[in-house]
Amino acid sequence: MEKFKKLVSSCIRSNVSDLHLRPGSPVAARKNGQLHFQRDISFTAEELDALLRALTTDRQRRILAERWSVDFSAHFPDAQMRLNAFHTADGLGLAIRFLPATIPDFDALNLHPSLRELCSQHHGLILICGPTGNGKSTTIAAMVRELNETRPGHIVTLEDPIEYRFSSERALVDQRELGAHFPSFELGLQDVLREDADVIVVGELRDPETMRLTINAAESGHLVIATLHAATPEEALLRLCNAFTPDAQDFVRSQLASCLSAIVVQHLELSHKAGFRVPVLSLVRSAPALRNII
Repeated sequence: MEKFKKLVSSCIRSNVSDLHLRPGSPVAARKNGQLHFQRDISFTAEELDALLRALTTDRQRRILAERWSVDFSAHFPDAQMRLNAFHTADGLGLAIRFLPATIPDFDALNLHPSLRELCSQHHGLILICGPTGNGKSTTIAAMVRELNETRPGHIVTLEDPIEYRFSSERALVDQRELGAHFPSFELGLQDVLREDADVIVVGELRDPETMRLTINAAESGHLVIATLHAATPEEALLRLCNAFTPDAQDFVRSQLASCLSAIVVQHLELSHKAGFRVPVLSLVRSAPALRNII
């Protein structure tokens, strides 16, 4: 654990975004989107087993044994991390994503001011899209921070796993983790609709039933923020509509046209002038023309 903590501290100082550990292999670190090997540092299989036992709960180790992989989070004084443990041909592997130690705001993330405007809405569906590793969760954390600081309401998040921990300020914030506080996104959404929520955050739209319940929640007067893996706004709409059977698609498109507030597609690109990655956003706002197209 001490060896791991020193490595994490070094990564935080160097602005590393991801870390990969394999037994007997050099540590691999990603910085500004590029992967580099740190050939002077490696972990044995025994060290990785001991590290995993120290970082996980009994429930998480049981999930790893049953599913052969598990997502979880870890919090050090100088770092917050999202981790995935999995089995490979070489043995147990760990993929680690570093998160900001404090919950960032829009200015710290260089995000477009339009996202702050979206937080002033009281109902509708906001989709945050983009490839894996391009900051969707961090952008949503900034939106939840803005809502928590400005709106007296009830915010409920459904996450896998919980990444940023919020303290209630103007809003009451309830955070729930998949597997620990609800068994599936489908059942979690059914619960949220009975919990007097004003804002619902859905970690990921993965299956048609979760998508259906998310759209229903937005249509019934909640502000819903959800993530979806899509590279463009058009792809996000196609993924949502095509997840349903052909006989249901007309109804789903009608629902989307009435409740969709915005689609935000986020990519992180290296700015050579600044020396770090910056968010590049495609942002589609609801308008009569968009509703007609849908």
